[in-house]
Amino acid sequence: IVGDMKKRCKVIGLAAFAAYVVFRLLVCVKYTILTGSMMPTIQIEESVYVLKPLYGWRLYCFWSKSPDSFHRIHGIRDIVPGDIIVFNLPYIGYNIETIAFNPELEYCKRVLGTPGDRIGAVDGHCWNDRFLKPVGVVEEQEKLRWMFDDFFRMTDSYDVIPYADSVWSIKNWGPVVVPAKGLTMALDGFSRELYRKVIEYETGTPLDESLTEYTFQGNYYFAVGDNAMSSFDSRYWGFIPEDFIIGIVGGKRFR
Repeated sequence: IVGDMKKRCKVIGLAAFAAYVVFRLLVCVKYTILTGSMMPTIQIEESVYVLKPLYGWRLYCFWSKSPDSFHRIHGIRDIVPGDIIVFNLPYIGYNIETIAFNPELEYCKRVLGTPGDRIGAVDGHCWNDRFLKPVGVVEEQEKLRWMFDDFFRMTDSYDVIPYADSVWSIKNWGPVVVPAKGLTMALDGFSRELYRKVIEYETGTPLDESLTEYTFQGNYYFAVGDNAMSSFDSRYWGFIPEDFIIGIVGGKRFR
């Protein structure tokens, strides 16, 4: 009897573990937010849940993690501006000059731009030309608008991509066209710097400085934190490859 009970417990334990793994892979994954970059929408140490069926299921080879190894089974809908997403950080260590898949770090931000969107910021308010109102938490963006520029200069958070242009700042930047698969972009000195990382990521080689146009091979996203004054996001390190996105956070409404 004791032997039978032990076997049953093992079977139940294995079944429960298998159910947990399947649930995480196919249904829902829990993430705990450790910073205040998404406040006030998401508080520090608050948990969020990525609902896998919304955006779909991502498959890739764990041993290679190259762009060619990624595959996504599409879910109920696409990502739209205003969605909150969880994604793998698109760089490793402190090297924000190169796009790289980081399997060890996940970020949570709000999508400002989807592939092909035209986006930017005016007086701290983020805009997407598909919408009449700002995308994000307007109250936080209004705080950014009225904060002294010297504060951001002291904290090295004043300058945003592509850094080579001194006119752009955390309060005023853009317009930026988010790279989309098949989109051909004319390149000049400024746009070459803006899209340098994407082009080098896709080609695997240093950017040819004589290149005058480029056709993107993949889709990308641009995401920012709701805490507009204190969020390390796409404004500083640029575009997120579609394959790096884990999924859409459920239960958080459009802002």
